[in-house]
Amino acid sequence: MLEFLFFFTLVMVFIGVISIPIMIAGARGICGGRKTAITILSWLGIFLGITWVVALCLSLIWEPECGIGQSNLDKLEKLSQLYKDKVITKAEFESMKSKLLN
Repeated sequence: MLEFLFFFTLVMVFIGVISIPIMIAGARGICGGRKTAITILSWLGIFLGITWVVALCLSLIWEPECGIGQSNLDKLEKLSQLYKDKVITKAEFESMKSKLLN
């Protein structure tokens, strides 16, 4: 019985470690094909440990593509503030605004 508990605990810890890059990618807002690549590389880490390291690096490097936590209204408000502060021109403001609204 003790051997089973030890083996079960070892497997659970291993699955937890393998899942770290996947959890980081999800928390950072990485989705779609990039998250799929991180998931595959992470699980391939069972056989080839280096792929887990690559998955971890990618989950930390790749930019979020889902836009978690930031609505278009928030982005528009920030864009408006940049225009008011004279950081961007009117043409740049209008161009970025049209991209957000479409």
